[in-house]
Amino acid sequence: MSEMRAALVGVDGSGKTTAVHRVRERKGVTTLHTIPTGTDPRTPFPALSPALAEASAAADALGGIQLKVAVLYLQLSLYGPAESRAATPSGILLADRHPLIDPLVYLPLFAHIERDDDGSAQVSAWWRKQRPEAARLVRDWLRTCTGDDDPWSLGTEMLRLGTREPQEILDRLTERLGVTAPDAVLWLDLPVAQALHRTRERPRHGEMHETTAFLSAARLHYAEVLEWLSETRPQLTVRRIDCADRSVDEVTEEVWSALETFTGPVGRGEGLPLIHNS
Repeated sequence: MSEMRAALVGVDGSGKTTAVHRVRERKGVTTLHTIPTGTDPRTPFPALSPALAEASAAADALGGIQLKVAVLYLQLSLYGPAESRAATPSGILLADRHPLIDPLVYLPLFAHIERDDDGSAQVSAWWRKQRPEAARLVRDWLRTCTGDDDPWSLGTEMLRLGTREPQEILDRLTERLGVTAPDAVLWLDLPVAQALHRTRERPRHGEMHETTAFLSAARLHYAEVLEWLSETRPQLTVRRIDCADRSVDEVTEEVWSALETFTGPVGRGEGLPLIHNS
């Protein structure tokens, strides 16, 4: 069996990271975090990942959506090298999020958030909020990814891309990030109230987009984006997993069952269809 690449997606708090950690213990599964931490063994840049997390937190503190989206792009740019390192000739590669799927959901939503046009003061404050060594790593990666060290321009470019049609977003990001779509997408669908309850229990301050209104829009947009992908890419298997009022063990078992379905007798590309909320 050749390697099957799958991605877990869903709003913040839906349980993606926890499910990936649980599935990692199963034989034949390699796991990967699309937005890695410094402790992720698949991260090819262990010092850069926490520096980008610090930059993202600084953007949240300042409320600059251009900066937030710029950092998101820089984090997604780590996926290609990490996927290459994690690739195996057989088995399953399971990612927490995916650099092509999630931007289809979030970039259009971020693009409609009211924002400032002049970011010179915010950019200066953003760099100052980061530790000097972390800021140096972020600046070097920004130059590597874009040829420039202006995060505001990068964020503005990504927000403009978010106003385009899904196919153009997908094509542009495929080219820029050097990655391809997974073979299967598992959508962990959790009601927003339960997702917010989980995010507020985390030992960190919430991100700027972790609000009822934004997560509700994201949940709806996941359904729309995954339906579009199912229609335009029949080779991509999509399944919704209902996570409402379910334990971590129950969700993990359904994730595992779905992965076995995709790679078992049914065969890749003949998995279960997307199921909408009633």
